[in-house]
Amino acid sequence: MLPEFQREFAERYFSQEKYRQFLKELDDAVGMKIEYRVSEMPVFVSNSFKHELETAAIDIAVECMLPEHLTASNGSLKPEYTVANQNPKPLFVIVDFAVALDENGNFIPKVVELQGFPSLFGYQFVLAKHIKDFYQFDRKFDHTFSGLSNEDYVSLMKKALLGNHTPDECCLLEYQPHLQKTRPDFLCTNKLTGIKETDICSVRKDGNLLFHERNGNWQQIRRIYNRTIIDELNDNNVTLPFNWGDDLDVEWAGHPNWYFRISKYSLPFLHHKSVPKSIFLDTLESIPSNLDDYVLKPLFSFAGKGVIINPTEKDILSIPKEGRGNFVLQERITYAESLYTPLGMNKVELRIMMIWLEEWEKPVPVMSLARTGRGPMMGVRYNSVEWSGSTGCLFGD
Repeated sequence: MLPEFQREFAERYFSQEKYRQFLKELDDAVGMKIEYRVSEMPVFVSNSFKHELETAAIDIAVECMLPEHLTASNGSLKPEYTVANQNPKPLFVIVDFAVALDENGNFIPKVVELQGFPSLFGYQFVLAKHIKDFYQFDRKFDHTFSGLSNEDYVSLMKKALLGNHTPDECCLLEYQPHLQKTRPDFLCTNKLTGIKETDICSVRKDGNLLFHERNGNWQQIRRIYNRTIIDELNDNNVTLPFNWGDDLDVEWAGHPNWYFRISKYSLPFLHHKSVPKSIFLDTLESIPSNLDDYVLKPLFSFAGKGVIINPTEKDILSIPKEGRGNFVLQERITYAESLYTPLGMNKVELRIMMIWLEEWEKPVPVMSLARTGRGPMMGVRYNSVEWSGSTGCLFGD
């Protein structure tokens, strides 16, 4: 972390007028008004800590692909949501790290959760680039991982999302995409790669082929950039025009099975030093007496939905026995007060976003996301006051 530059940013580069102008120009760059809170400042991270984050994220992703872990992850798949023709590797792996402290007072990354599912690859790139372009810092900062230039990043995104197909043969598949809070990312992704949104309910199935409407015609979908969350479909009692288990003639840019295989379900099986102790609720022999040291999390949910920060015995007993396999008790992470703001020190969560092409031995970190606040949870919905919210990372020395 670079506290001296956080302070310099607040004192030298920031003003309320500039912040309002920054947000206006960001909305213009994205193509819509961003409804969630964008923090007043980026998070500045040292190159050495950047390297530590990259290495930890790669090691954890590789550990998830060990034969014993893959065998264990079979238990995460439910027949009604298991999709045929699974790719041998997850195209996307996301690891969220809390910035914590070790016993010597040094900053360390601790895993909050991980996902075999795409994140805001388009929006975060646009945001981080906009931060640099707008503020014109005196010193050099990088906004990507792995030494990628802007051109490299866009080229890699196109390869991952489109494969060998045209944008009209591909789609960003989502439920009611025009209503999603993540729509700024959909618009940025379209600008970077040409891929457009398709509402999953509007898809037409003919035999084992899927079609969507493009330019007034029904176009076969050959590759899907999947952003659909099963939880949301279930919550809204959505009936799909196809079944997840159908043997469809389509490529998946992010095969849906990896959403389950690499998730909070993975945590109890991982041994990396950055991973906190996690226990499936249905394997508890007895409820720990020190519940204050744990948080209770549903396995398959996004944005902190359903997380209980201060679980009680009553909370655990209220979950039916047949549903306890869908929850983990995770060792509580103590977030470090690591980010200077004019209102005091904030806590930080850093997301490492990786792409893993099939020909690569290991995934490649490409982009980051930062969330900051002073409360117990870092999700944007929980941080709506000044000097908190979502932002980008800049890396330097």
